[in-house]
Parts: sequence; structure tokens; C-alpha cells
Amino acid sequence: GPGAWPQQAMAPADGGVGRQLPYIAAGVVLMTVQPLLVGLSQNAEGKLDYSPLSATLLSECLKICISLVLLGLGADRRPAGIDVRELCRYAVPAAIYFVNNNLVFLILQRVNATTFQLLSQLKTVFTGLMFRFCLGRRLTAIQYLAIWQLTCGSATSHIPLCSTLLSKEATAEDWTSLSGLSLSIGSCMLSACGGIYSEKLLKGKAKDSIHWQNLQLYAWGVAFNLVGALSQEALPLGRGLLDGYNPWAYLVVLNNALNGLAISAILKYADNIARVYAHTVAMLVTMVLSVALFGERPTPQVFIAVGIVGASAIQYNLRPEQLGYAATATLAAVVPSLRDEESKV
Repeated sequence: GPGAWPQQAMAPADGGVGRQLPYIAAGVVLMTVQPLLVGLSQNAEGKLDYSPLSATLLSECLKICISLVLLGLGADRRPAGIDVRELCRYAVPAAIYFVNNNLVFLILQRVNATTFQLLSQLKTVFTGLMFRFCLGRRLTAIQYLAIWQLTCGSATSHIPLCSTLLSKEATAEDWTSLSGLSLSIGSCMLSACGGIYSEKLLKGKAKDSIHWQNLQLYAWGVAFNLVGALSQEALPLGRGLLDGYNPWAYLVVLNNALNGLAISAILKYADNIARVYAHTVAMLVTMVLSVALFGERPTPQVFIAVGIVGASAIQYNLRPEQLGYAATATLAAVVPSLRDEESKV
């Protein structure tokens, strides 16, 4: 039925690491530059002169154009016709991405690029929990510890902010940063939900062309963003679609389109864990580039948080046998659930 989550739908598609690696590498690059480009597209006051709704609308249109070209040039299986029921299912992740893509612009007006990438690692928390409670995929004790470690690492980066807010010296800028934190948590929840559902749809029909599947998803994306733009009067009469755009804004549109295509490929040929791991690598690169481009001076807490989050991501993706017999046996004696997992290996 529509609510079923078949096991094969969540298994990696054919192609192996050789096919997955280019998409993951592309995702890392595109995720790295996304917050940097949005920051560069802002005006001197840190605001956007262009409409975020129009930017996401243009990105969705560009994704459709690219998918159409790739579908025409490719030799993948093409559909005999449109399955209306299948098409309607793509409306769910499209609606989630519509909200989340516009949230990103709001968040990046409240926090810097490094903090944005750091908070984005909370996607691992929500993705891991959804794997367990929505899909019934069991996690090892080590993975649960990694999720807790990730949460602590993300919280560490905001220790200076929280201490300021608890004092009487909090400024409007501090409260703006706090709202950015809250929006980031909501964004991570939405991203995890959209990623899990998209992976199910993309792998549910593994033999279908990814470009045809993307077309169905992005058609809904265009519809939602068009309605959103018109309802919010983001495109009023007398104002052009590209009003307020600068060269960096055009690059934001292009990057978001390519990033969406790369994430779809990661979800189809790898899985959601590969996606959040790519986010982790992007976080480290973004921190280095932010120092070079914007002259930002990360606090000691940020350095500590990056180390904790990076170690957590590696720990989450380790298999029990990679830890060595002694470490695994010790943890298995303390946590019986890990022993159960080992018996299945």
C-alpha cells in the first residue's frame, strides 16, 4: 500500500561505491558553497534585495530543464505513461522541500555560514531516529552514542550565545541568532523527513530513470513555489522576476539547482546517511573558506564543536567490526543491544 516501506526501497541501488562517489563529491562541493553564495548575495545590511521565493522558483525550473535534457540524452528506462498515483506521492517531499528551501534563506540572514553548516549536522539526529522509529531499521549502541555526541557538539557552538541571553546584556542581534538556531532545528527536521520519503520513492522503482523521477518531484516544486510567490506578493505587478538580483544571486539559483540534482542522485544510488556525511565534510570546508572570504574568527567553542561533530559523523558510519574486537566486546558487555547487532554480522 502507499504507506508501506519495503526493505528493498531503502537498500543502496546498483552501481557500488564507484557510482556513488562522484555524486557524493559533487554534493560536498555544492553544499559547501551554498551558504557562502547566499552570504555574498546579501546587501551591506545583511539582507536580500531579491525574493527568496523567486530564487527557489527559478531553481526548480532550472532543475526541470536539466532533467528534461538528461532524460532525452540518456538511455535509461523511460515511462510508458504518467502514473497519477505515483505522481501524487511526489507532492509530499516537494511540499517539504518548498518550506525548507525558503527557510534556508531566513536562517542565513540570522547566522553565519559556519554556524549554519554546524547546525545542519542535526539532520543526522533526526535521520537516525526516523530510521529507527519510522523504518524499523535498528541502530547499534555506538550509533546512538554518536547521535548524542552530535547533539552535544552542535550545542557547544552556542555556549557563548546562551550565556549572553541569560544575562541582562543580550542584544537584538543575540535574539536574532537564537531565532536562527530555532529555525535551523526545524529545517533539519524537515530535511530528514523529505530525505527519507524521497529515498523511498527513488528506490521504490529502482529501474526507472532518475531523471523521470526528478521531473515528477520538481513539477510539484514549481507549482508550490509559484503559488507561494504569488500569495506572498513576491512577484507584484510592476516588479520583474529578477528584480534585485546580483551576480551572486544568479549563482545561488544555479548552485541550488545542481545541489538538488546531486542530492537526488545520492539518495537513489547511496542513502540518507551518505547525504548527512557529505554535509559534515562540507561543514569543515565551509569553516576554512569563511575565514578566507569573510575574515570570520571562529570562537574556541566552534573549533571544539567542529571536532566533536566530525568525530561523531565518523563514529556513526563505522561498522562494529571496524572498531576492533576488544572495543566491540567491551561495549557489547555494557550494552546488550550491540551484542545483538554483532550476532547478525
